[in-house]
Amino acid sequence: MHRFAMLTALATFFLLIAGGMVTSTNSGLAVPDWPLSYGMWFPPMVGGIFYEHGHRMVAAVVGLLILALAVGLGRGEPRRWVRRLGYAALGAVVLQALLGGMTVLWLLPPQLSIAHACLGQLVCCLVVSLAWCTAPQRPQAARQFGADARGHSVTVAAAAFLQLLLGAVIRHTGAAVVPHLLGAAALLALAIALAWRVRRDPALRPDGWRLLGLLIVQGGLGLAVLGHRAHPILRTSHVAVGALVLAQTVVLAWESFRWAPTPTAPQHRGQKGRWLMWGRAGAAEDPASMAPS
Repeated sequence: MHRFAMLTALATFFLLIAGGMVTSTNSGLAVPDWPLSYGMWFPPMVGGIFYEHGHRMVAAVVGLLILALAVGLGRGEPRRWVRRLGYAALGAVVLQALLGGMTVLWLLPPQLSIAHACLGQLVCCLVVSLAWCTAPQRPQAARQFGADARGHSVTVAAAAFLQLLLGAVIRHTGAAVVPHLLGAAALLALAIALAWRVRRDPALRPDGWRLLGLLIVQGGLGLAVLGHRAHPILRTSHVAVGALVLAQTVVLAWESFRWAPTPTAPQHRGQKGRWLMWGRAGAAEDPASMAPS
């Protein structure tokens, strides 16, 4: 199931790229109807139709993959909360499809376009979370984290999503870029502090460095697209790397939560906690979590 979840996450990321190209090439209304395209399932793929209808085809594939993933988790995943996460991803991608159709039929209202862009990022986060949850456990690499460290990781993820929201506002309304630049500086500061906090942990240190590397690349792309004449591929690359930044913060948040002290667990020498029932696949299960649902 983990490999299928990884495949679904990659497909969802590709969908974000396809959607980014629609906006970057101003192809959102190249196909004026929905769910069909000019009354056809497969119209001529020319001009903006290539980007808009291609985006719809990729979205259909991703929707089917998430449906299959949710069904697979519902049938074979013992952890109730993971099954519910799969159902949430399925519901989110259905809502995303409806929002996409509404943006076309209502001629790209900025509010709907922004909501469509942000929900797409949330769908990607949900699928990335499912890929993480279904991965094999690595208890020997985990460490205990205090509530402040776990809160820090969640704060960084929230800041990354807020930064993507500001970027979507700029892309769809032409708003001033200053809040986005300030948000980028704040996110970088938070990420540096988090990377410093986890530098001694063998499980989290690589994630911290990857996050900083992605932010450096993202900053360079952001400076490159400040002008209005930036190439569509460059602007879409900025969106894509932003999605990778958000996904990395989500992974860091999951990693920081996966071990915690438990007062009832036996404390052997060197043991600081136990593998939580909401950790990765193969983890020790809380008996209460195995109750029928």
